[in-house]
Amino acid sequence: MGDEKFLLTLEVADRKYPLKIKRSEEQAFREAAKRINIKINQYRVVYGGASSPLTTQDFLAMTAIQAVAENFTLGDKNNTKPFEDKIDSLISELDDYLKR
Repeated sequence: MGDEKFLLTLEVADRKYPLKIKRSEEQAFREAAKRINIKINQYRVVYGGASSPLTTQDFLAMTAIQAVAENFTLGDKNNTKPFEDKIDSLISELDDYLKR
């Protein structure tokens, strides 16, 4: 029931974007748009406000770069592959030992 798709229009950097998403993802998309707008405004303040030579597209690009970098960092922290490999190795060792 929560996976039917619908049209959600989000406003990011004073532009409207229609997106067809699953209803179950609506809150995540709304929160993402909110955070993007907050970050864009933070960059505007840091880089000179209205008198900045940077454009909205520049601030969007900076926000995207930061988001992707944070995603990579989180991905590295959640990488369980080394632990899974070690557990598999230990199980194999234990199996070999028990077969003797």
